[in-house]
Amino acid sequence: MFVGFKVKGTGMSELIYLCVSEEMLESLSGCLCDDYSLTVIHTPAELVDRLQESDGAGSAERLFLLDAQALDHLGTDRCAGAIAVAHANSVPTIMLCESGEQKERSVALGCEDYLCRPLSLPITQSKLGTHLRMNALRQQVGDQHDAMEHILSELAVVQDAAILCLASIARVRDHSTGNHILRTQHYVKALAEHLCHHPRFAEELDRDTIELLYKTAALHDIGKVAIPDAILQKPTKLTDDEFELMKRHTIFGYQAMHTAEQLMERNVGVQAAKFLRIGQQVTLSHHERWDGTGYPQGLKGEAIPLVARLMAVADVYDAVCSRRPYKDALSHETASRTIIEGRGTHFDPDVVDAFEDLKDTFEYVSAILEDRFPSLSDLTLHSLEGLEQAIQ
Repeated sequence: MFVGFKVKGTGMSELIYLCVSEEMLESLSGCLCDDYSLTVIHTPAELVDRLQESDGAGSAERLFLLDAQALDHLGTDRCAGAIAVAHANSVPTIMLCESGEQKERSVALGCEDYLCRPLSLPITQSKLGTHLRMNALRQQVGDQHDAMEHILSELAVVQDAAILCLASIARVRDHSTGNHILRTQHYVKALAEHLCHHPRFAEELDRDTIELLYKTAALHDIGKVAIPDAILQKPTKLTDDEFELMKRHTIFGYQAMHTAEQLMERNVGVQAAKFLRIGQQVTLSHHERWDGTGYPQGLKGEAIPLVARLMAVADVYDAVCSRRPYKDALSHETASRTIIEGRGTHFDPDVVDAFEDLKDTFEYVSAILEDRFPSLSDLTLHSLEGLEQAIQ
């Protein structure tokens, strides 16, 4: 049978469409908790009707899920037709699988992703959230003619202004960045949504904090604006002295965020103050290592702020998968192996465990937000070497 349900999010409801057996429905329902309300529909034709209904939910807010039993019951052709309809309406499809063979069927049918039984609450909710965000992002890019919504909260204004400034600077000064900012934001949020169910992290990772982690993740490399072009754009390996200066981008970023906090201390609310504090943590500590051999402070274990531990995994994964002036992009498998081999040395072991559960989500985000690597002739570069002295 086909099933649809609404997901309650911050400020909107997202319609999700499913095609599941009774057994899979029962298993899936255990992962939905109180955040979802279910509505049953019975045929692919009803899916078409539901997609065409004017119920206030945009296509960016929908997902379509189906499982192998539905394929057997309704027929591959009918299900493939339903998937085609979903795609035509910009609705991603996820298949619920029980074997490797079924995963291959999902790829052949054109599904964007899959979930495997036994369904896990953290993985299910994190994957659904990731696909909804990716689809929303695609819709925003495709619908540039739509008016940008005005953000009224003082926190959102501070966050978005900082992110826009960072993105503009990064695209001009560090041509290796590209969509690195967007990708690492989504990696961090996927990890946080997974870990919010873990006993070690449940108390800290509430909904508002996860949103702050997502926002501040974009700020992690803002200190690179103080690094000379000769180092930032160097196409070969840095010398020891050059690397020591490159490492200082963590301190420069922290100083910039700390100065903003001091300047705005009397004019921001509690949430904006928390945003600035977490921003300082991620800029300063995202190159710390779990075993204490990182920089700039040599912090060890849980002394490293959580946002920095999440960013460490996101940053390294994206660095391995991305092309840089001094290296070619490597495969998802190589990046995944790098993260897993760093468990307990470079990275928090529990964060690596979450990454292992979400490897295919990382690969999906990387593919969706893959960017063209520009040449230097495409860019207008401005030297900001003097900024180093200015912010000291």
